[in-house]
Parts: sequence; C-alpha cells; structure tokens
Amino acid sequence: MLIKRMERHRRRGNLADALQTHANGGLDRRAFLNRSGLAAGSLAAVGALPLSAVRKAKAGPPPPIGTTITIRKSVCTHCSVGCTVTAEVSYGVWIGQEPSWDSPINRGSHCAKGAAVRELVMGERRLKYPMKLVNGQWTRIKWDQAIDEIGGKMMAIRGQSGPDSVYLLGSAKMTNEGSYLFRKFGALWGTNNTDHQARICHSTTVAGVANTWGYGAMTNSFNDIRNSKTLLIWGGNPAEAHPVSLQHLLEGAELNRANFIVVDPRLTRTAAHATEYVRLRPGTDIPVLYGMMWHIIQNGWEDKEFIRQRVYGFEDVRKEIEKWPPDEVERVSGVPGEQLKRVAQMFATQKPSTLIWCMGQTQHTVGTANVRRRQNQIAAAVFIVSGFILIMVPKEKPDPNAGGKQQEGQ
Repeated sequence: MLIKRMERHRRRGNLADALQTHANGGLDRRAFLNRSGLAAGSLAAVGALPLSAVRKAKAGPPPPIGTTITIRKSVCTHCSVGCTVTAEVSYGVWIGQEPSWDSPINRGSHCAKGAAVRELVMGERRLKYPMKLVNGQWTRIKWDQAIDEIGGKMMAIRGQSGPDSVYLLGSAKMTNEGSYLFRKFGALWGTNNTDHQARICHSTTVAGVANTWGYGAMTNSFNDIRNSKTLLIWGGNPAEAHPVSLQHLLEGAELNRANFIVVDPRLTRTAAHATEYVRLRPGTDIPVLYGMMWHIIQNGWEDKEFIRQRVYGFEDVRKEIEKWPPDEVERVSGVPGEQLKRVAQMFATQKPSTLIWCMGQTQHTVGTANVRRRQNQIAAAVFIVSGFILIMVPKEKPDPNAGGKQQEGQ
C-alpha cells in the first residue's frame, strides 16, 4: 500500500516536471516530433522481436446449443474449511465451476486453490500415467513396470531393515476413501508409520487445547468472529494463507468497527489491515502472554467468577504472572509496556472478543507449551472474556502427562 502511494507520487512528480518544462519553452515542435519518431521506432523494434514466452490464450468453446448442463453443489477438497463449489456438469463431464454465493463460508469467493479444484480432475497437466526420470528426462513407462520397480525396492528395504523402516505420508488431496485405503496399506505392510501433513500443523494445537479445554478443536465459528468487538490474531497471516477467513475478519473490523490486533514479528499483509500491530521478537510469545495477564490482573479485568468455578490452580499461575512486569516483558520481547497494556485492556474489556492463533506460534520446539499457556493460563485472565467459549473447562485436574512428545521437558 505504501509502495503504491510512493509510486503514484513519483508519477505525479514526473508529469509535473514535464508540464513545467513545456511551460518554460523547453519542448518545441521539432523536439516533440523527434522524440515521437524515436518512440515509434523503438516500439516497432520491440514488436519484431521473437517473444517465445508469449502464446495465444486458449479458452474452451461454450457448450453447444441444446446441451444439457446440470448444476451440482459440492465441497472444495483442499482443506477442511468447507467452501461450497458450484459445478457445471454436462453428460457426466465437469466443464466449469463457480463459487457459491449462498455459502455461509466462502460467500461467493474462492482462494487460489479452490479456484483450481477442477484442475485436480480435468486439468491438462494432471498426471495420468507413470513417469520415470531417465537420464534427466521424464519418460512414460507402463503400469506393470512401475509397480514392479517400486514394489521390488520396498520389499528389499523391508527384508533388510524391517517394515518399520518405511514411512508413509498421506496428502490433503486424498479423498476419504483414499485415506482409508492408505492406512489399510500401512497395516498390511506391517507398520504404524502412517502420517498426514496436517500433523505438523495441528499436533501442537490438538494437544494443548485438549489438555485445557477437554476437546482438541476450535471453540469459535466464523459467525463469532464477524460479531466480535475485538479480534486478536497471533502469529497468523490469513491475507495470504487463508483469504476466505479474511473476509469474515474484515467484515467484523469494518462493519462492527472492531479492534483488529495482529501480533507478529513481521509486518504482514494482514498486519497492514490491523488497528493495532504488535511486533515481538520471534520465540517470545509466552512472555508477552504473561505480560498481558499481568496488566489484566493488576487492573482487575479478569472474570473472577469464571476463575472460581472453572479454573484449576490459578493461584500457581498468579505467582508466575508476577514474574513478568512490563519492564521485564519489554526487555525480553521488545514490546513496549504501554502498548501491551492497551492491547490487554481492549481484549479484556471491549467484548465480545476472540483470539485466533496460527502456525506462527505453534511451529516452535515449545509449540504445545505456547498453546497450553494461551489456553490454560490466559483462559483464566484473558480468553474467557471472549463470550464465545463453546467448550467447557474440565473440572478435574488435567493430566500432566497428556499431550504427546511436545510436552516433554517443557
């Protein structure tokens, strides 16, 4: 945004200079004709160059008159957001698609992946037969050859090192049936080493939220986000990573005039929309969280009744919070104390509020600890003021050994 403004300013400056030169008599008729001829000659020379990178755009012909087109609604297969896809089908062939305007999720829009979901099936570049790299060139081979070569190598590895020496990694593009067969193949092979790419994204969150709220999943919906008065995004950049959700965030920020707070070491495209941008040093999420709780406890903004009824061991948390006054938090994280107090006050008092965190704060060696502290400790002082908590805190004491390997040593 700032770059565009600077460019616009520079262009206006060049135009003003040119007009000023003309007004001073610096551009007469002969000079104008000479420069025009030079420009025309340059354009002609460029037009004669063989631009091999430019090719004629191809577009499929419209369906013939009288063709029967069936409209079918489906769900985008790329992720679990649930965007609706309106497919145009002719004689069993998927010939076009549109995002559905009546979908409460994507509301007439698609991200780049959703817009290309048809290409998974009908794309010209879709891989339709086995390919093998031979002398640096991809060469088509027969199915029997591919199965024999891959199976032979896998059996050799298994015979030498056992079935657990093979690691099977699934894909988000698999169908439910494909994922089921993939897991069955791992069991048939004799190993539990089957995994999915989403584990890297969500293992920390599932463990941390399950420890504190009793259920390892989100507690808020898009409707909650749109109706919030304070939006706090921690370590997320939905403007680039999740544009479908960004429209819900922007609606809350623009229509409800909500506080839009982004905490991130980097000024992202999402942070450019924020009403309050908090820059912290990478890896200092926990001190900043403690700093927010320090201000909330000092000013009595916490929900005391909620803490009394549903939070276990808060007095121990309070002792830890006292170790993080504003000057110490600023020394460690770089976040000014006054800004952190302002953010804590907005989140705790201008309700309903919602807290959204993403991989910017989970992809650390202490990722699960980040989530647990954000949920278990901020739950008592900050998160519970949101008014949108849909999951009850378990009254029994949490199991300190639950939550997977991420918790060890933290």
